[in-house]
Amino acid sequence: MAVHIVGSINLDIITSLDHLPLPGETVMAKATARLPGGKGANQAVAAARMGAQTRMVGAVGNDDAGRWMRERLARDGIAVSGVVALEGVETGTAYIAVDAEGENQIVVVSGANARLTPPGPVNEGVLLAQLEVPVGALLPVFRNSKCIRILNAAPAVLAADVLLDHVDVLVVNQTELAAFACCGPVDALPAVVREARSLIRHEDQAVVVTLGARGSVAVKKHWDIHVPAVPVIPVDTVGAGDSFCGALAALLDEGRSLAEALPWASAAAALCTLGQGAAPSMPMRAAVADLLSGAATEHAPPIKNRAGVALG
Repeated sequence: MAVHIVGSINLDIITSLDHLPLPGETVMAKATARLPGGKGANQAVAAARMGAQTRMVGAVGNDDAGRWMRERLARDGIAVSGVVALEGVETGTAYIAVDAEGENQIVVVSGANARLTPPGPVNEGVLLAQLEVPVGALLPVFRNSKCIRILNAAPAVLAADVLLDHVDVLVVNQTELAAFACCGPVDALPAVVREARSLIRHEDQAVVVTLGARGSVAVKKHWDIHVPAVPVIPVDTVGAGDSFCGALAALLDEGRSLAEALPWASAAAALCTLGQGAAPSMPMRAAVADLLSGAATEHAPPIKNRAGVALG
């Protein structure tokens, strides 16, 4: 099959700082790097490095940054015929500050991403999209596609509520969960499960909530599972969520169940935090397999649902 990514393509400008600036504060950067990014492009690289045949659909400017991004995607074996170069528009740019603990702040200039037009339906494999492109461009493809449809609702654009009826797997972090569920901050696992379940629109839909260092929770109407994170000391957390989503899409595309795919996605996200930048830090499948194998060798407990039944 294949993983079809519909999403953003950005040039990332990353600055390394001792600490993130407070409002009104000026902080001197220790270093600056120019790296490929954008949630769509990052997730495409993550899926491709996990072994999935991957197709990217997006928009860049007809400029040096756009040509460079297309070349970088193709270098990872990603099909880029669906990436259009638009005249008179700049390629999207993200300005990212990363502190000594690996935490980050991100400001995105959409550029060509805001001009993406609706692609045709996807009728095989997995469709994966994010919210750095217009909701209006995503609605037709989600509504008309006959495949596994994954929406990473990041950033939390509330207009994307219209997509939820047409999503099979919704992926959010805790901030995005609170926004879409219209609730306050949720931290305790029972509250996360309750609010995630409130977003379910149809019988077979699943909601996955990423919890950072605590792993992730997957919820269906009558089922839920908590998958712990793989403990690491992060260098840069910018691409962790994208690595998780791309790996999850790749594993679902090859026929794995959600319970089987989640540990791979968590391990991929953990490995991603050990490098700088998003796309360059996406791990290869062999590295993820080695990490999971090492966890099994150390007799890690089986993954269980909240009723105590082993799921994988």
